[in-house]
Amino acid sequence: MKISIIGLGWFGLALAQELKMKHEIIGTTRSDEKLKNLKNIFPEVFILNTEMIPNKIILNADVIIINIPPFKGQLDWLKNWPIPKDKHIIFISSTSVYGQNQLIVNEEISPIPDSVGGKILVEEEEWIQSFSHYTIIRFGGLIGPDRHPGKYLSGRTDISGGNHPVNLIQQKDAVSFTIQVIEQKIYGEIFNLIHPSHPSRKNYYQNYCILNNIPIPEFLESSESGKLVLSSKVEKIYQFKEPI
Repeated sequence: MKISIIGLGWFGLALAQELKMKHEIIGTTRSDEKLKNLKNIFPEVFILNTEMIPNKIILNADVIIINIPPFKGQLDWLKNWPIPKDKHIIFISSTSVYGQNQLIVNEEISPIPDSVGGKILVEEEEWIQSFSHYTIIRFGGLIGPDRHPGKYLSGRTDISGGNHPVNLIQQKDAVSFTIQVIEQKIYGEIFNLIHPSHPSRKNYYQNYCILNNIPIPEFLESSESGKLVLSSKVEKIYQFKEPI
């Protein structure tokens, strides 16, 4: 298959590297500097910024993965893309579509966003569902071997939300599940991609820092429970490969 990945960032690049073993990859980046390096790996990589419309090569792929962080005016930009209606559109969204007051949610719960980014994503999800073959994957917090929030919280004090559950997903599982959606042609679904383990932020990040021999973060005492995002639909069809 020809697969376009619009947004070869941290996740998009990892996905492209796995897919290229079996599929033809077309990709985009906003950076001229990144383009030079990406061209050495993927011959068909193009610059795409918000003043441009994707070319026919990008939009004529069998699968189009939209992997761009939300920004003001993004939906109007996307609506101008001449995407053929028969393509499989995979939209990488985020669990930020759920508001902080939605304490326990799964894919059956309608999101009530309370952030600017979350509101943009909900509008875009609604538009994506106008396509015949769509899949929406809402990522939790992406982590990986070289990217972990514990590093940034290390040594900090007076951090709020210590009792809140973590809602995270390993990069490897994000890549693996997306490939499963592509190759099994899973259409018309919305998934929360979250690891089923949800320790408290305090326990999780302090344990991470202890294991990595770096200063532990200190959290404020609080009884707030926080938002718990469940991946009920994912767990029925996918076996998670990495612990968080």
